[in-house]
Amino acid sequence: MNRIPGINIISDFILPYYVPTLRKKMKSVGLKEPPELYVDKAVLNGLVWSGLIAFIVAIIAWVMTLVVTALGLILAFFVTWIILAVPLIYVNLKRIDIMETRLKKAIEYDLVFAVKHLVIALSSGTSLFDALVSVTKGYGQVSREFKEIVERVALGEPLTAVLRDKADKTPSSAFKRVLIQIANAEVSGADIAEALDAVANQISQEELLEVKEYGQTLNPIVMFYLIIGVILPSLGVAFFIILLSFVSKGIKLPFIHLVGIAVVIGLIQFLFLAFIESTRPKYAIMA
Repeated sequence: MNRIPGINIISDFILPYYVPTLRKKMKSVGLKEPPELYVDKAVLNGLVWSGLIAFIVAIIAWVMTLVVTALGLILAFFVTWIILAVPLIYVNLKRIDIMETRLKKAIEYDLVFAVKHLVIALSSGTSLFDALVSVTKGYGQVSREFKEIVERVALGEPLTAVLRDKADKTPSSAFKRVLIQIANAEVSGADIAEALDAVANQISQEELLEVKEYGQTLNPIVMFYLIIGVILPSLGVAFFIILLSFVSKGIKLPFIHLVGIAVVIGLIQFLFLAFIESTRPKYAIMA
């Protein structure tokens, strides 16, 4: 195994906390590199980015004469680097969780319609393998998952073994239920179409429930957004300007400060909107 020299010393302290679950997560998103190398890269990226940001911060501090000596510049760089290194390494390590969540959402987006397609194909007398082949196109990521299953079966692997292996690796619990249901029905000789129809209806109900719960949680979020991102900044700035006008010498708020306030308000609004968009359930039934 090729490790990154020097970086692996730091990674060895992190590995015991991440490797037990990291290996399975990497399999679920299709990463084939060793978990140890993934941690090495995460640590290296964290150190590089924190070092770059620390260098920029140190230069800005030097230009603004917050530090006036070379020793102070070096000290500012290393202090900022150490402060930023840990959170940035953590963010890089959590990248696998983001990839897993994105893959899960991509699979579940068209899952119900893909399963309904299987139900119709099986009910019309099509064999299970041909039905699986029929859903390898037209349903986004879930089609790619079924295509991988079909390709492995075509190469000679038993269908039930492939289904159970894919169910063990997938990050989507709904897709896992579909695969396990197909495998169990195939082994027991039960009606696969009827079993899949029941699973599809259950998944559909869960998706609708998730959308309703999202709508309920959206109300307080929108209220906080209006207060913190719209009402409070606009009224606060207005009252602050009026207050300054009553000061004896008529102190004026510098234009650069207004620009800074506008940037902060814009950032707050962007974070609210990004949070709302990232937590919104996305399924084909909503398109």
